[in-house]
Amino acid sequence: MKLRAHLLAVIGLASLPSSAQPHMDFRETTWGMTKAQVLKAESNRPSEVSESNGETIVRYDSMKLAVLDGATLDTSVVYIFAKDKLVRAKYLLNAEHDDLNDCIADYHAVEPLLKSAYGEPTGQRAVWEDDSLQEERKSYLDQDRATPESILPSDRNVGLAVSLGHLKLYTEWGEGRATSVRTLVLHALTGANGKITHQVEYRSAELGALEDEVRGQGSK
Repeated sequence: MKLRAHLLAVIGLASLPSSAQPHMDFRETTWGMTKAQVLKAESNRPSEVSESNGETIVRYDSMKLAVLDGATLDTSVVYIFAKDKLVRAKYLLNAEHDDLNDCIADYHAVEPLLKSAYGEPTGQRAVWEDDSLQEERKSYLDQDRATPESILPSDRNVGLAVSLGHLKLYTEWGEGRATSVRTLVLHALTGANGKITHQVEYRSAELGALEDEVRGQGSK
């Protein structure tokens, strides 16, 4: 089962609502919905409901997403609420690889699907925090390997570098754009302590200030 086919379903569910539901922002939900409304929109019971920094987080694990070939993909879906308003949501892609460099291939497989849905990104960056696993020094990496497309699955130890937090890949849609946008999209590949996180996050442009306010209050 190919990751590209899987992600066509993920992007389609997030960005291509049916004519009967013309204003869906993420799956079957819109920004500003209450937790009760989102729970009703999802047919399954949540795997976890928790509180963090004043926000409510609702998570669904082992979600089954239909793909074009009739197969399904296991993924996690996360909803984040501030003052009982949906402000952010994400897909966590749960692929596991023996060769950590395959996570770079996954990232490159997702990028064309997001570009097809949202156009050219407004920002791309490969952030090098540590060059100890690389043959080149950080000054070279920051200049010549500073975008996700410059990081290849064949490059030495790049998957390991991601898993240890040495390297982070980000692609953004909508951030910094002069024209108004309803949803900001972030595609990220990050890691820490040997664990890799691959996610596509959707955030309400209008309600971002509300989330910042709640986070600030929750951290006091």
